[in-house]
Amino acid sequence: MAAKSPLIARVRILLVSPTHYNADGTLHKTTRYWTSGLTLPYLKALTPPGHEVVMLDELFSDVDLNCDCDLVGITAMGPQIKRAYELADHFRRRGVRVVLGGNWVTLTPDESLRHADAVVADEAEDVWPQLLADFCEGRTRGVYRAGHWHSLIDLPQVDYTELPLLKYEAFKTSRLYRMYFHWPVIFSRGCPHPCEYCAVQTCYHRSFRTRPVGEVINDLQTIKALGGDRILFLDDNPIGHPEAAKELFRAMIPLRMKWASQCTINIARDAELLDLARRSGCVSLSIGLESINPTSLDAVNKSFNLPQHFARDLAAIRGKGIQVIALLMVGLDGDTVDTFRRSLEFLIDNKVSFLKLFTPCPYPGTKYHDDMAQAGRILIDDWGRYDYGSPLIRPANMTAEEMMDGFKYVYQGFYSVPAIAKRLFPPPAGSYLETLAYLVANLKVNRYLRRNENAWATIS
Repeated sequence: MAAKSPLIARVRILLVSPTHYNADGTLHKTTRYWTSGLTLPYLKALTPPGHEVVMLDELFSDVDLNCDCDLVGITAMGPQIKRAYELADHFRRRGVRVVLGGNWVTLTPDESLRHADAVVADEAEDVWPQLLADFCEGRTRGVYRAGHWHSLIDLPQVDYTELPLLKYEAFKTSRLYRMYFHWPVIFSRGCPHPCEYCAVQTCYHRSFRTRPVGEVINDLQTIKALGGDRILFLDDNPIGHPEAAKELFRAMIPLRMKWASQCTINIARDAELLDLARRSGCVSLSIGLESINPTSLDAVNKSFNLPQHFARDLAAIRGKGIQVIALLMVGLDGDTVDTFRRSLEFLIDNKVSFLKLFTPCPYPGTKYHDDMAQAGRILIDDWGRYDYGSPLIRPANMTAEEMMDGFKYVYQGFYSVPAIAKRLFPPPAGSYLETLAYLVANLKVNRYLRRNENAWATIS
């Protein structure tokens, strides 16, 4: 270990979640967001007593580039990484030590270490206290990696009132804000599926673990005691172990809370699981359909999606009063220019409530990135453009320009007023308030698309 700093007993730590750049080069900012990440408060909870921790999400707040601190911890994914590297380089020039972490850093530890004094690869539970101890002794190991997965038992308790993107005073006083804000909770980590573009399954090597149900329920009861009743599970796939998910959903029923999450389409193919999800308060699911083309799904090793069953599956979910947010990639190797028209018709006909489009993203460290790089098909190496809405790869059956024209065509068609009316009405049984909320969200996207020539990045 190389000496890095003088001995220090009490570390002043600044934890930052950076924003990303807009297409015009400005930093993306907002004054309100519907949920919050847990990484920063979780790292604060992991920090041994005696140190001072300040948390900042740059989406809301500006980073004080001259702040008085000893160590800056930065977590980032996707297009955030460009800004993360810039902040890290700035603080290091000032002589402030920097540690980087997150999925992107885990998959590119050597590159990330060029911008930091240390990086945390994989999970932080078993290395963050040691990293701080090494820092206090003037040492660093460079790359900190536990070498094993945490059991997820007895995770540190976060202070939910300190969530970086929560406006707690507004939550206490505004009924509309209480309906708007979704409190973040984690039930699982990882995903067992082999999708080749996915950084999550690559980071976790297709492993999947769940927390003890009782500990998740404790988190939910803590949130309920604060007045919260809307939950966002931050899991990538909370039904990865269906029986564990059923146990959780059964335990949630008495709480009478509402929740949303990402999920695979497989939830529609297990009648008991889907019914328990509804009874436990599920109101919306973000589902990675990715493509209506079997050959496109085969190309990224997601053939388990079985698009021939999508219409039946979506009807089953809607029949339970659950809204569907479809996640769709355009420009995969099985796609042609006609795919855009067929995809739009499918989404409208099947009454999908909301849509997030993605262009194929060769996330560093994934098999998809390696395949695209070997084929010479990666068009952009600027990490700040890895926003899921830029032409990052050369499509197989169309030009990059045709892909982006199709991207815009699907978005504009989906969020046109006639399409909104056809998709949302009549609403699913028992989902009238949620349908109203989605109507407002759809109309906001409609206005955004009319005011912006290009639908850039991911609408969220």
